[in-house]
Amino acid sequence: MDCTWCLLITKSQKSPKVNFKNMKNVYQVNYWSVLITILLSLTFWGGIIALPILGTIQIVISLIIINRFKTLTKTNRILFTSYAVLTVFLIIFFKQLKGEELGVLFMWAIVSLFLACLHLYITYNISKS
Repeated sequence: MDCTWCLLITKSQKSPKVNFKNMKNVYQVNYWSVLITILLSLTFWGGIIALPILGTIQIVISLIIINRFKTLTKTNRILFTSYAVLTVFLIIFFKQLKGEELGVLFMWAIVSLFLACLHLYITYNISKS
C-alpha cells in the first residue's frame, strides 16, 4: 500500500483552531433562554419551572466555555472564574438555608436570575472577542 496518500491526509489534518463564530450561536441560545425565563418569571411559578431548564442550558454552555478556557481573553477568564466561584458559593449558601418558605423560594429565583444575566453577559463578551 502506498503511504503517500496516508501522509497527505495526516498532514492536511491540522489541529482544530478555535473559532468563536459558533460562540455567537451559543450567545444567541443563551440570550433567548434568559429572555424566555425572565418573561415566564413574571408569573413566578412559570419562572420556577423555567429556571431549572435555563440552568441546564447554562451548564452545557459553561462546559463549552471550560473546553475553550485557554483561548479566552484574560478579562473573560476572570469573569468566568468569578461567575463559577460565585455560583458555587451561592449553591452552598442556599443548601444551608434548607427553608421551604415562599420567601426563600423567591430569593432563590431572584438570585438565579441575576446569575443567569451574569452568564449572559459573559457569553456576550466571549462572542464579541
